[in-house]
Amino acid sequence: MREPDALILGGGILGLACARQLARQGLSVTLLEAQADPTLKGSHSASWAAAGMLAPLVEAPEAGPLSAAARASRDLWPQLVAELEAETRLAVEHDASGTLMVALDAAQEAHLEFLAAAARRLGEPVLEVPAADLLRRVPDLKAPAHRALLLPGEQRVDNRQACRALERSVRDLGVEMLLGHRVLGVEATESGVRVVGDGWQRSAPWLVVAAGAWSGRIPGLPALPVRPVKGEMIRLEGVDWPWSGVVRTPSAYAVRRGRSSLLVGATEEAVGFDTDTSPAGQRALLTMVARLFPSLAGQAPAARWAGLRPGTPDRLPLLGSLAPPFQRVLLATGHYRHGILLAPWTAQRIGDLVAGTEPDKTLDAFSPARLHTPGC
Repeated sequence: MREPDALILGGGILGLACARQLARQGLSVTLLEAQADPTLKGSHSASWAAAGMLAPLVEAPEAGPLSAAARASRDLWPQLVAELEAETRLAVEHDASGTLMVALDAAQEAHLEFLAAAARRLGEPVLEVPAADLLRRVPDLKAPAHRALLLPGEQRVDNRQACRALERSVRDLGVEMLLGHRVLGVEATESGVRVVGDGWQRSAPWLVVAAGAWSGRIPGLPALPVRPVKGEMIRLEGVDWPWSGVVRTPSAYAVRRGRSSLLVGATEEAVGFDTDTSPAGQRALLTMVARLFPSLAGQAPAARWAGLRPGTPDRLPLLGSLAPPFQRVLLATGHYRHGILLAPWTAQRIGDLVAGTEPDKTLDAFSPARLHTPGC
């Protein structure tokens, strides 16, 4: 069997996006995913559980490497969606209406003022929204809101549809997809890396680790400072608004999905690899609904789920190579809340590293070596 040019660990959106990038650069790629379900459903990965917000201003309002990467990646998403739909004939819902940022009291208004000032510094658009206009767009919203801003630069994407389309795209590009392949060991070799499982092994010059919250638990590699952060969400149905974008407060978000669905999230807990929803988490989400959308209070969620975000100590991604002897191991993990947003930009940077082109200087801030972890 001919060895591929690159192995990728992880079949979430980052692993799939990296596989597509490398395959489009002419490399042969094998992707290894521990879950056996090719749709990723039920894997509790951050990719499947996310809301799909492409929100660089809200998520990274301070000027710096994360903000620069987030805004650059946001700008890549419209083209990526168009390419995926053309390549696969699969629909990927993408909405560029923006985010309505709402303050329900004076304390929350201070955060809106902070965002407005950040938008002006970064050159991002921001508009005041009159109360009447806000209620016309979102009739279920609590009235009167203290203040509202429209952030037209924010977008959203159906992350599950994007994952399905990316999977079909990489298969069509000839990527070998090995599902249900749990890694039992990784070894450095003279020519690259060998990955070993139960009754199988694969070798390649490059290995890309994109295993999300599980990235720190790969046998044979240095222990990476990646931990799972659980987030719970619910989906409500029958929501009929003119507004098709995102509604946020400083503590909650509500994301339109399709014609009549609304995703509400999210909680945040460090509880290990527990992927069950909890009574406390669900009560918190329903309380958010009641406070933000009183007319939707009491509606039973059509679905509820939990996913595991891959967190790092400084909440920044791990992007770049490990120290020798694993210098041919590239990390594309630790994206915390930003995996969907940063997927296309991350894939391009991994492609640059493999191709040996001049690296994006932003990568310095995301280098694994910054955390002074042995082996990184």
